[in-house]
Amino acid sequence: MTDLQDETVDEAAAGGPSTLVTRLAFGLTVGLLAAILVIAAQSDTTPASARSGRRVQLVELIHAEQARTQALEATVADLAAEVAAHEQQEAGGATTLAKVQRRIDRITGSAGLTEVRGPGITTVLTDSTLPTSPTDNLNDLVVHEQDLQAVTNALWAGGAEAVSVNGQRVLATTAIRCVGNTLMLHGVVYSPPYEIKAIGDEGALRAELDRDPAVQRFRSAVQEYKLGFAVIVDETLTIPAYEGATGVNVAQTARQTTE
Repeated sequence: MTDLQDETVDEAAAGGPSTLVTRLAFGLTVGLLAAILVIAAQSDTTPASARSGRRVQLVELIHAEQARTQALEATVADLAAEVAAHEQQEAGGATTLAKVQRRIDRITGSAGLTEVRGPGITTVLTDSTLPTSPTDNLNDLVVHEQDLQAVTNALWAGGAEAVSVNGQRVLATTAIRCVGNTLMLHGVVYSPPYEIKAIGDEGALRAELDRDPAVQRFRSAVQEYKLGFAVIVDETLTIPAYEGATGVNVAQTARQTTE
């Protein structure tokens, strides 16, 4: 008997709320049949002269039990519907959570807050190898910030998913500044060569570099002043997450004090 009870408990636990509701309805039906059988057995031991009155009582009792069972079955149906609603709500909540997580991933990716890996190109810019300039202007022999900005802007226009300059992630709003012949980026000073990596479609990125007017001006200077310009295709580039400031500083009007 104990084994049978344990097995029943295990099955109910494994079945979950829906199985429990079904067993409850089954139990109500069995209970009603048992009550009717007991009453019927008792009526068989009653003398024939008293059976007529007992039969009326039995019919009334059966009707009452049927009504009570129907009410309990209605309650069981309501509970089953409530359980199903809760299960559907939980499934919907999991779906909503997954959608929110995917949205967070897209936002953090577009904001540069996560590392990105994939195919792309590396564009290398270097200063001239000439000891003197044909125009006697030494500025003609170095890479300037506008040259770096021209390349990065062209890569963004070509659909780059992520861009880095000398290993630092940059955004479309990142300021690229040169001091003399050195680059200042996020408070760090870099000397040439400058490596600009971009993850994206190699064909689209190269096409935009060939089309951009500012990049073409630099490439003309490459021929005239022997500056360095090279594009390297790479199937597996890794660009780190952006580590610069993400907030925007807004100037505020100073308050005037009255004496």
